Amino acid sequence: MDYKKSAGKTLQRISIALDSFTENSASPGLLGGYTGAALFYAYYYQLTKKRKHLSKVHHLLEQAVHDLAGTALPYNYCNGIAGIVWGIQHLVKAGFAGDEGLEDIFEDVDAILGEEMISTLQQGGHDFLHQGLGIALYFLERTQYPLAVKWLEAAVDALQDTAIETLEGITWQDHLTGLTDRPANETSFNLGLAHGVPAILSILGMIHNKGIAVVQTAALLRKGLNWLLDCKNPPDKTAISLYPALVDIQHTALTGHQSRLGWCYGDLGIATLMLNAANWLSDNTYKTYALDIFHHTLQHRNAQNGSVHDACLCHGSAGIAHIYRRAWLQTNDPALLNGATHWLQHTLQINTHQDAPAGFCFYGKGAYENSYGMLEGIAGIGLSLIAAIDPDTDPAWDRCILLC
Repeated sequence: MDYKKSAGKTLQRISIALDSFTENSASPGLLGGYTGAALFYAYYYQLTKKRKHLSKVHHLLEQAVHDLAGTALPYNYCNGIAGIVWGIQHLVKAGFAGDEGLEDIFEDVDAILGEEMISTLQQGGHDFLHQGLGIALYFLERTQYPLAVKWLEAAVDALQDTAIETLEGITWQDHLTGLTDRPANETSFNLGLAHGVPAILSILGMIHNKGIAVVQTAALLRKGLNWLLDCKNPPDKTAISLYPALVDIQHTALTGHQSRLGWCYGDLGIATLMLNAANWLSDNTYKTYALDIFHHTLQHRNAQNGSVHDACLCHGSAGIAHIYRRAWLQTNDPALLNGATHWLQHTLQINTHQDAPAGFCFYGKGAYENSYGMLEGIAGIGLSLIAAIDPDTDPAWDRCILLC
């Protein structure tokens, strides 16, 4: 398959479908709404040099500013204020838009989001997508401002205060995931990049990499990585996954030893964290761990045993392809590029749903549905395809899902 030609045609279909979505969508969210579509248009403009796509970016940013001022929105990162202003700030910093008239907006939300972040983290609300942790990612886009640094330092303090010390290191309790048929008072720990300990460690590593609270973050990061490594499934278990999705304080898997192949949960998120940690801490031990995990997934995981039912970034084939591609960019390991190409080709073969945007559907709750957003829909699939056929452009948008 000439995947570049096929990807180019698919991107045209995605762009047309997003034109209709953004004209009618009332949701400004980053990961599910039109702010995520603005990221697609920005990087599609970079690929095609067609100014109509850049004009779409500017239109959507104006709409987002309008909705921030006049709409009651949640504070969270996934589809709330934190994600929207992250998207605006990213597009400005990347040169896709000017910042004229925007700084007042950022200053207004800084104090609101900072207070919300610290209050929520202190209460144990560590979820990246839906609670306090994701707000820190917005401040990481604004470290040129002293107030953002202050809030990030406060976030590190809050994460240190809420950490649980164990013999293996430190961890953070999951207060969001609901478990059926388990004791109500059971303490659980989430191993997913979307909601759990890997996201906390990723944020700490990114703060460390910015030169903020470096001694404190290095200590927390190493202790947290030690704990996470000890959560690996015992070798006598038959699970194909190396890591489960949820464990208790004794590292016993609470929902089985198997986990899916994807961004949100499973081995790929943990491998990505380990690879980034090697760079943050200048310690290639973590790179070795990362490559061992990546190579295991390449050898043993497929669409069937990885629960890959669609193409979305969250837990679909385009997300898997992009994770391997990002890892290849950091390591030049040809096996990772082969893996990225395999899953890219898989993505281009499953856009066969009739009456779906660009032929893609999202699989959730046992059924397929149309989805246009970045995390679960065609905007994210499009960004993955752009990264695959535009090797000259750093896919810096993937900071929004903790990949770099």
